Amino acid sequence: MGNFFRTYQLLFFIFVGSLSAHSLWIPEGNLGWEAAKDCYIPLKKEIPPGAISPSLINLDRTRMEEYARESAELRLASLNCFRDQVSKNLPEEEPLTSDLGEYFKASLLSGKEKEEMYFSYEWRILLSDSRPYPLTPGEVNFAKQWFEAHTEVKEEITNLSIEYLSEKNPQTKYNRYLDLFTGYYGTLLRERDKFLLSLSLESLKSYTDALKQRKEKPE
Repeated sequence: MGNFFRTYQLLFFIFVGSLSAHSLWIPEGNLGWEAAKDCYIPLKKEIPPGAISPSLINLDRTRMEEYARESAELRLASLNCFRDQVSKNLPEEEPLTSDLGEYFKASLLSGKEKEEMYFSYEWRILLSDSRPYPLTPGEVNFAKQWFEAHTEVKEEITNLSIEYLSEKNPQTKYNRYLDLFTGYYGTLLRERDKFLLSLSLESLKSYTDALKQRKEKPE
């Protein structure tokens, strides 16, 4: 599906080291995907592959806030870029184009579904019993909590993105959306750290080794 898709595979494939889709992403072939591709903005500093915090009782909220704020800023920048790009080419006679959020809703939902498909690959690896040191029953419970939190927050990020595109004058509410996106990305980071720091060293190494092998040989 091209170099662009393969680049996104690397971005989405290992959730341990990624916030996942800080910039707007629409899968190839969907309405608006070319504009979304042109408006993709990478993080200035990649999120580390392991936990950000030293321990569960000492979560590094300062670093999380920095990553979350940058991710929120990039999400809004890519949304603004996307709005500008598509507004130049939309048919004026199409009534739905007056509400960009509704017009591109299916495309944004398709992006979320594709991201979740990649996440499900990692989920299956996480729960697999075929590798050394599979998760213990207690660790499986932590994994389920992370999975549920991830799914809920990604749903909110997508819905908020659609809402932002529907705004007639989004810049007048920029700070509101910046705070909301920052909060959602911060929640993703906190929940990810809680999960990673709840695993034994053996389970974590076994899991990350399996992810690396899968990354080298994607299906």
